Amino acid sequence: MQNTQYLKYIKTGSIKSKQIYFSKHNRKKFKNEKFKSFFRVNNSFDNNPIIKEGGKRVKNLCRKSFKNKPLITIVTVVLNHAKELETTIKSVILQNYSNLEFIIIDGGSSDDTISVIKKYENHIDYWISQKDRGIFDAFNKGLRLSSGNYICILNSGDYFTENSINFIVKKILEKKNLDILFGTVLKKKKISGFYPNKIFFRLNIIPSLMSTFVKLSMYKEIGLFDTSLVNYSDYDFFYKCIKKKDIKWYATKKNKVITVFDLKGYSSKVSFFSNLYAEYKIRLKYENFLLVLFKLLAKTLRYIQIKIFLKKKFSKYS
Repeated sequence: MQNTQYLKYIKTGSIKSKQIYFSKHNRKKFKNEKFKSFFRVNNSFDNNPIIKEGGKRVKNLCRKSFKNKPLITIVTVVLNHAKELETTIKSVILQNYSNLEFIIIDGGSSDDTISVIKKYENHIDYWISQKDRGIFDAFNKGLRLSSGNYICILNSGDYFTENSINFIVKKILEKKNLDILFGTVLKKKKISGFYPNKIFFRLNIIPSLMSTFVKLSMYKEIGLFDTSLVNYSDYDFFYKCIKKKDIKWYATKKNKVITVFDLKGYSSKVSFFSNLYAEYKIRLKYENFLLVLFKLLAKTLRYIQIKIFLKKKFSKYS
């Protein structure tokens, strides 16, 4: 991780739970929804047996959304990442917002990950430990267990800045009926905005999935992540959004960092050519074959040019 200035509140803050729970769960119904939601894992949830589960939901405690206090769901996925997970968890439960649903999906960790989760179990709505078929399958599990108006997926190692959820909710209430809110993310540099018109040239038109808040109804309409794409499933999702719906969105200003990205995380280890192949599969769904080949060839040549002749630029942003 980097940029310790944003870690100060996590290291010094004290946890004071202000969360509100209810004893009766009413599942939201969506017209023509693409997937079913679950309150807890059962036999129809997944073919893999559940290893462990915990959190408020095992006590039948649930959440509700209110007009001026929408329910925000944070989904964190993890696998053998105990040390980094604690920072992520604390960044969620130290948020000064009282209607925050927190779900953790563990892929069957063999290190101390479960011990870290149990340490904060009283502040977690629901957590499961269960084998999965990759990171986007884990994301999909989290989405199917989410009940908030808006959902943000936050990987283990990534973390929210102080009071960022309050800021997000303020914008949701101000802008009204937003489908997606894109928050600025800090990687090696600050990345912000949303550029749907640039999808013809590149797929990374969003700052990061880890700083993006998507309305549950959008996921229900568009569907879950395509796990066959392995690394670029989130880009495929947003391509579908652009193709199928005139989405209402907002992006935070560049200087308002919402999430700090773990530079040692999963997506940082994905190779250029793995991503290129995933982009090829995505674009074929929507574009002409020859046009796709031309774009990917141009992208490859540009990558080689930067790597060989612009080494400083390559090392700075790669």
